[in-house]
Amino acid sequence: MAADKAAVASGADLGDGLRQRPVAGQANLQPPTSQPEDNKKLVKKESSLLQTLDQWEVVIAPLIFTLLAIFTRLYKIGISNIVTWDEAHFGKFGSYYIKHEYYFDVHPPLGKMLVGLSGVLAGYNGTFEFKSGEKYPEEVNYTIMRIFNAAFGIFCIPLAYYTARELKLRRPAVWLVTLMVLCENSYTTISRFILLDSMLLCGTVATVFCWSKFHNQRHNSFEPEWFFWLFLTGLSIGCVCSVKLVGLFVTALVGLYTVEDLWRKFGDTKMPVTTLGAHVITRVVGLIVIPFLIYLLSFALHFAILDRSGPGDAQMSSLFQANLKGTQVGKDSPLEIAIGSRATIKNMGYGGGLLHSHVQTYPEGSKQQQVTCYHHKDTNNDWFFYPNRREEDYNPEGDLRFIGDNSVIRLIHAQTGRNLHSHDIAAPVTRGHKEVSSYGNLTVGDDKDHWKVEVVRDSASRDRSKIRTLTTAFRLKHEVLGCYLRAGNVNLP
Repeated sequence: MAADKAAVASGADLGDGLRQRPVAGQANLQPPTSQPEDNKKLVKKESSLLQTLDQWEVVIAPLIFTLLAIFTRLYKIGISNIVTWDEAHFGKFGSYYIKHEYYFDVHPPLGKMLVGLSGVLAGYNGTFEFKSGEKYPEEVNYTIMRIFNAAFGIFCIPLAYYTARELKLRRPAVWLVTLMVLCENSYTTISRFILLDSMLLCGTVATVFCWSKFHNQRHNSFEPEWFFWLFLTGLSIGCVCSVKLVGLFVTALVGLYTVEDLWRKFGDTKMPVTTLGAHVITRVVGLIVIPFLIYLLSFALHFAILDRSGPGDAQMSSLFQANLKGTQVGKDSPLEIAIGSRATIKNMGYGGGLLHSHVQTYPEGSKQQQVTCYHHKDTNNDWFFYPNRREEDYNPEGDLRFIGDNSVIRLIHAQTGRNLHSHDIAAPVTRGHKEVSSYGNLTVGDDKDHWKVEVVRDSASRDRSKIRTLTTAFRLKHEVLGCYLRAGNVNLP
């Protein structure tokens, strides 16, 4: 009967040959057995957790590394309460900024200004001398100052992580690089003291990071993000070079990359000349002009803060010293120099000293009184301007006789009364030069005591008929030998 109905429904008369569809019994209609519901949820949760960790690894991993850096750089950072290693130098320099006292040092000022800032944040008044090995007094919160410097070392760790990512390293390599920076013992150590090295390292790592970000924007030239990372690269270069000049090494790295990159663009025949010119100009501005402006700004702040007389005065010109607060240079001094004036004469060269003499004599040669340069305040630096022996003697009660360009004078040492003198005798150290000594007195001497004044420039006036204190630069030419008085770079033994 079922077969007849099926045949009628299909429209075909197949008779008894119709095949029957096997139908399971009523008892076999249950669905197949599935996994337990709890196991499914567990697998799904595990998969979701791993995906979340993978998705947020870029945040979680550097955060963990940074926490480890905080521990390694800050753990018991204040346990040593003595001035350690170069804290004696840079802590003292920071004190000068707090006291506004001028000093002189070989390093650019940015790092030392930051040390001074750490002292201000720590409530330090700048009176501690930071002598090596000396115990910190209770009023100096050296721990805060060390933490401030350690912060730069800590910041290097996430920068190292993201730099490795920007360099397209695989995840294990990124972790390895970060771990190596984290665990490097020297990096950890120099980050725990009041030094410039943690700032130098931070600036170096920041430069490489910004440079790698800029490199990865090379296909988006002249877009806002491209300009942003170019600017930050230049800013980082300026900062690292303003801490220590060894920052020029990372500057050279970026410079070599830039030269190679521009060379490739120069060889691209499809690139318009205007586009190539724009690439050159933007790199000159971003990687040369901006760092140079940052460097100049650090010195502008340096001179603005250090406006008081300090231990570094002698390295600067007399005019510079005269503008410092609390200085005695140029104080109540007359404007022009005349016969009978008592003055100090400073070498205009870099770090030049004051013309100086003392009672000690040369052990060989003329065996006359020594003449040297001296960088510190001393009464042996004072000299009297007197007329040459062909002119009328100096009369304190007479009219003023001003000294100007081409005047021939004698210089008499104020403490010993000797004349500044030279002769055809080799200098004791630099044999290619003539010896300069102090010889004779007001009445004893000869033409070899005569010196001709040659004005080089005057920053205050074009009138060369009178030499002026602080502003006139002049040379002293020996009238007999025809040689100029100069300061050498060689010390007496």
